[in-house]
Amino acid sequence: MTSTQPTRDGSNLDEVRTQITGRIYHLLLTPELAMSEFPVHVEMTYRRSRPFELEASFRTCGETASVTWCIGRELLAAGLTTASSEVDDPDQRLARDVQISTHALPGGDWTLITLSSPSGTAEIGLPTYELIDFIDRTEDVVAAGAERQLVAETDLAALLDDQGPLR
Repeated sequence: MTSTQPTRDGSNLDEVRTQITGRIYHLLLTPELAMSEFPVHVEMTYRRSRPFELEASFRTCGETASVTWCIGRELLAAGLTTASSEVDDPDQRLARDVQISTHALPGGDWTLITLSSPSGTAEIGLPTYELIDFIDRTEDVVAAGAERQLVAETDLAALLDDQGPLR
């Protein structure tokens, strides 16, 4: 299920949010090889003030606390069409903390987001069409490719605010 709520400030769209229910996959190695899975609620937020990234908060059913990761918008978009972890250098591939790939499965495409940290790895499967819809909506906030210009304008405005008028 996806629900996207835009937030407007004046005439500009400042952020979009979506809520998606997916699955966390966990590989069990002992006592025998097995896979467990359970539902996860994901809330993604994209803000004009941070145009290169989106925030993804993960919460399992019954939990009130969530874990939040920042994921590059371009990385997520790339992973919807090709495995974003496809890197020529194997050392770089292993060093990535976020990997995204999409898989055609019976009943529809699913996108697998693999999150790695020193405390472990989580694999979260989400319906691809919901992620595509969310990425499309982020482009209503900031067009793909326009991020750098927006950051330059924001940084300049912040600099002028901090320093006062130039002499």
